[in-house]
Amino acid sequence: MRNITGSIALYWIAVTVAACAGTSENEIQVEPAMAPAPRDSIYVRVINAHFYDARVFALYEGGERHPLGLVVGHTESQLIPILWQPRRLEFEISFIAETGLYLSDDLSLEPGDVVHLTIPPNIATSAFFHRVR
Repeated sequence: MRNITGSIALYWIAVTVAACAGTSENEIQVEPAMAPAPRDSIYVRVINAHFYDARVFALYEGGERHPLGLVVGHTESQLIPILWQPRRLEFEISFIAETGLYLSDDLSLEPGDVVHLTIPPNIATSAFFHRVR
């Protein structure tokens, strides 16, 4: 095992940031990175449990926007790295075949964190996502 500078957790910790309203599945989980990857990034995996394909963006406080791509309905994305910044982060979701724009609650993340973002099938009643238009 290589010695890596900084604190890399050798165990998985799933921290529930928000719970899905009306279901037992979490819409977001954050855990420390397991691999010795660049520690100046965070990593996002989008799990789209919704029927429609979704465009997903990561938005840093202050307006910086990072496209995470199009995630087909009932699939999940690869792990996507985003350069870490010491600002709060939220996620923007829009659907290809449906009007509306949804924003997540904002998160405070640390370099190396892995975010598992689940787009629920019932996003309109979500406790974590809020419709903005």
